[in-house]
Amino acid sequence: MSSRSSRHNEPSVRERFVGAFTSRESKLGITAGPGLIWLFLLLLAPMTFMVAVSFVSVDSLTYQIVWEPTLENYRSLFSGTGPFWTTSFFQSLLLSYLIAAVTTVLCLVLAFPLAYLLARRSGRTFKVVIFLVLLPFFTMYLVRAYSWYLMFGPSGVINRSLLKIGLVSSPVSLFNFGVPAIVVGLTHAYFPYMLLSLYASLEGIDFTLVEAARDLGASRFGTLRDVILPLTLPGIISGSLFVFVPSLGAFITPRFLGQGKVLMVGQLIEERINSLYAIGFGSAASMFIVISIVVAFALAFRYVSIEELGGA
Repeated sequence: MSSRSSRHNEPSVRERFVGAFTSRESKLGITAGPGLIWLFLLLLAPMTFMVAVSFVSVDSLTYQIVWEPTLENYRSLFSGTGPFWTTSFFQSLLLSYLIAAVTTVLCLVLAFPLAYLLARRSGRTFKVVIFLVLLPFFTMYLVRAYSWYLMFGPSGVINRSLLKIGLVSSPVSLFNFGVPAIVVGLTHAYFPYMLLSLYASLEGIDFTLVEAARDLGASRFGTLRDVILPLTLPGIISGSLFVFVPSLGAFITPRFLGQGKVLMVGQLIEERINSLYAIGFGSAASMFIVISIVVAFALAFRYVSIEELGGA
């Protein structure tokens, strides 16, 4: 009798199967497992290979990887006839930092007033503005870059329009291809990221604090500096990351709008790999981009948490 009751109390195969997939660990594995697998296949595995290739050499005749540790790839980045700051890699890296920083600041200056307006308003105004901002994203990134290619240049739309209405007598060099054109193209491409990040932070602000500061005698600039900016710091940092990081490694926009006048680090890597199959050089150069991104995120996490970066 006791043996029958003990067998009756034992969980069935179905109950054990259901219990295995309803535990906390199983739920975590089911929800996070596929994402972790894709993260490993699409990010960690290529990154590991890139790091490994940066420390090996490639046979110039067979183009086969020679798996022997070496630092020659890193030395070649800064080697030349003159000091290291005159090498093409250092100058292109410095120029990439400058363009990415200017693009980030420009996006911040342009997006902050609009994000503040959207946070104070709602309804039809918000929907119309967001639709207009996101409208270019319904087209390919390549098409957006090519549209700016048609705008710039000696015979571009901007210079032809200025010449036609008689404001200038010759094409303006400012609207020619080069750094200004690249900054405009990158700003147009990544402006929505900054706007949405700022809006997520501004929407959570209690604007009675702004009114209280004004009632207590604070100026508009003082209210902005002491109340609004500290409360929107997570949005500023997250938006800056979303703009600075892709701008640093941009390739398509500088290729279209630089027209050989500007050599950013992404173009330099592509040029060396396509012409010389210098994958070791490209991997070593890419490591500086990766390190820059890691440093940027490390600095960001010193001031805000990951929940704040996500707009929580």
